[in-house]
Amino acid sequence: MWVKFFEKIGAQVIISPKTNNTIKTLGVRFAPDEDCYNSKLYYGHVISLKKKVDYLFIPRLGSDHPVHVGCPKFISLAEVIHSMYPELPELINPYYSQAKANHGKLRLLMIAFQVGWKFTKNPLKILLALRLAVRSQRIFRKKTHFSIEKLHDWEQGKISEISTLSDLNFKIEKKPLKVALAAHRYVIHDDFASLNIYNKLRERGIEIITSEQMPREIIQDEMAKLDYNFYFEYEREILGTILYFLRHKTVDGIIQINTFSCGPDSIAGEVASQYSKRLKSVTLLQLTFDELTGEAGLNTRLEAFVDMLERKRKKKCPSHFPTLVA
Repeated sequence: MWVKFFEKIGAQVIISPKTNNTIKTLGVRFAPDEDCYNSKLYYGHVISLKKKVDYLFIPRLGSDHPVHVGCPKFISLAEVIHSMYPELPELINPYYSQAKANHGKLRLLMIAFQVGWKFTKNPLKILLALRLAVRSQRIFRKKTHFSIEKLHDWEQGKISEISTLSDLNFKIEKKPLKVALAAHRYVIHDDFASLNIYNKLRERGIEIITSEQMPREIIQDEMAKLDYNFYFEYEREILGTILYFLRHKTVDGIIQINTFSCGPDSIAGEVASQYSKRLKSVTLLQLTFDELTGEAGLNTRLEAFVDMLERKRKKKCPSHFPTLVA
């Protein structure tokens, strides 16, 4: 959305490079010790850009839901970074929150003009850029999120992404294992932060569905079954995915990635663990990632997890395996 907006108002958009060891080192060095691993990586990305740009865009997205809220660290990132490193380029840090400030479409329009005035004095250009940006975001979400019908087709094996992998060096002669990968989307899509776990599973011929792809209606339905309102928006996506597959048993296993030391992740992880022990339907592997997590250890855990799922399938019996915490 924002890349489209800035391009249409005439700005040159420079995106930080993919996360690498240098960015991690910078983040761990400059970020507050108590921040979560993802926040530390964010600091590394900011520092990697500081000499390349005139402005740093760090939006403070509190919530895009009337009740549910996002990560509190996201809201404070811009101010904390600026207070610690005042020599950085000028920050563009608009604040938007439906839950806390009752922001709506009018607020989004105000943000577009506040930001747009820095690059153009043509109001029609700003309005057109905002319209195209919102449309771009809607198209992205439509491509990313499964419909309920598409989810059921995936569960029944009517659609598959395995056949699109041209780099697989083996032939799948049996029905592939199905695994749900539940994690923050900014972890799943960051090969460095996630230790490339998505592709590691795909290379083993495993069908994967991520929490980001789950239909929003199913997420809301699953979370409504709880006795309380779990109001952290990103964790709702993760926990709703886990609860759905624990109940419906349409995958062979579930992998949940928690980021150290994310408070909402810790809560969601404990709730998922308790439901997994209670339902005893699908094996749940919980992994915690931080700056010290090694790839060799992850490979070992994944191999053991996949072997367990294959043995369970051969036995053709209900799962009574406990939750695995790594």
